[in-house]
Amino acid sequence: MAAVGIRDLKTHASAIVERAEAGEAFLVTRRGKPVAVVLPFTIEAEDLILAHASQFIHLREIGRAELRKGKTVGWETLKTKVHQSNADR
Repeated sequence: MAAVGIRDLKTHASAIVERAEAGEAFLVTRRGKPVAVVLPFTIEAEDLILAHASQFIHLREIGRAELRKGKTVGWETLKTKVHQSNADR
């Protein structure tokens, strides 16, 4: 992963975004310390975003608890739970 300082990111933002679109990832640094990343938007990036979404985290915790108890949920049941959760918002 290439590193880029904030000043260079500001100066070359368009080129860096184009390179990210092509699949390259960048570590953004401030005074040499990592502060952020620029990633191509892929399934993995979507997973990273979802990993910080409170609704997803809640559903994941419920699912893990049920899995530990030996319970599994079929696809239709899962879809229903997600739709109910969305309706509760």
